[in-house]
Amino acid sequence: MTSVNLPWHGRSGRKIIVSSLLWAGCAAGCGGSDDLALSRTPYDPGTATVIGKGGDEYDVPTGGCKDAYCDTAVDRCSATGAADVIVDVNGKVVDVICYKQNVSVVQVPVDQVPSYTTPGNNSVLVIDGADDGVDVAGDVTVSGNNAVIYGSGPDTSVIGGTVRIEKNNAQIRGVRIVGDVTIDKNNTKLVYCVIEGNLTINGNNTTVAKCDVFGTVTITGNNTVLVEDRINGASAISGVNLTCSGNARFDDANGDHVVDSSELGDPVTCSG
Repeated sequence: MTSVNLPWHGRSGRKIIVSSLLWAGCAAGCGGSDDLALSRTPYDPGTATVIGKGGDEYDVPTGGCKDAYCDTAVDRCSATGAADVIVDVNGKVVDVICYKQNVSVVQVPVDQVPSYTTPGNNSVLVIDGADDGVDVAGDVTVSGNNAVIYGSGPDTSVIGGTVRIEKNNAQIRGVRIVGDVTIDKNNTKLVYCVIEGNLTINGNNTTVAKCDVFGTVTITGNNTVLVEDRINGASAISGVNLTCSGNARFDDANGDHVVDSSELGDPVTCSG
């Protein structure tokens, strides 16, 4: 499975809707290295990443694996799926995120695009890992069910505006979001992310794991899971039926959107 490195560095970025017709047209006729259409997903089938367990993370093949976490991934995602297995500090599986293969895959070109709206259901937007600044200069709107935004890590895969989740089952992995993130639908999953703005969770069954949030965190939805996240200036988080494990406060005193070891504080307490 694609591994994600997490050097935490700051980035900084209007609004034109990029339609699904543009993506479809490039799938049929664009050439060169900046093609939007890809032939395969950015994650490998038949693998899983175990995230959590007090900072213990590792990639494992699900085929023939004897690890109990692999068995869980296979049970939830099939032997040919790809998965993130989210584990609390006691080793309990609190969520399994499945990444499907029967999807349409498009890629943000190396040059910046003004904004992006997911073209429909079951799509994967790949944000490249080149250290070339902001990839999507404006806002991203998830307008289809089962949509995935997949980056190479928040140091290089950067969305310069906001992200708004307007459909169910969205998955966001390995990106930096300079603006706010607003989740209005259910079953959204965010992994290995940096959110420089505010995180607002109105939908149910949201999971956020291994993310840094520099703004406020507001939870009105039910059944949110927070695992090993770092939250700026927050000592306590509340939500209905909230599951928390290994979360920590930090204070970005110099405002550089980088979490230095000297800025880390006590664990975040959760209630609800």
